[in-house]
Amino acid sequence: MNKNRRYAVIIILVSNAILISLLESFIPIPIPVPGIKLGLANIITLIALVFLPLRDVLLVVTIRSLVVALLTRGVMMLPFSLGGGILSALLMAFLYKKLSRYFSIKGISIVGAIVHNTTQITIASFLLAESVILLYLPILLISAVITGFITGTIAEIAINEIKEKELLSTSNETVTVIERRALNK
Repeated sequence: MNKNRRYAVIIILVSNAILISLLESFIPIPIPVPGIKLGLANIITLIALVFLPLRDVLLVVTIRSLVVALLTRGVMMLPFSLGGGILSALLMAFLYKKLSRYFSIKGISIVGAIVHNTTQITIASFLLAESVILLYLPILLISAVITGFITGTIAEIAINEIKEKELLSTSNETVTVIERRALNK
């Protein structure tokens, strides 16, 4: 993938991740437990993991975390979002690159959700100097398995479609479906 195309893909993924995060804030969760959300922006992180190098994945996560924190929850929430996002992206990248024969995209997504929630609750415990907050972790872990499975399922479908249609080919020699259509007109 050439540099300009890579930048375009990063911009598209970041834009979609920000939009999904903002829209997700309007989805009511039927569980009256604070802090639980679907984590739909993780779909974009998973897509990025499959098609981009790790530095670009981390860029997507970092920009999304910064923008969404500033637009919705404020700067005080940035350590939670950024810490959870980066650590989960790093672990998901490791699982995808090194252990994908053992972990499906759904499994990688579940692990990412668990790491994200665990990181956030650990940061909260540290910043508040209260270990009692860790008692909330089992609830967050259960929700992480459920939400990770949901986002992993959606990501798996999206990744398969992108691969099938060759929309984000990693090879410079592969002409994408869009480029073929343009050449045939």
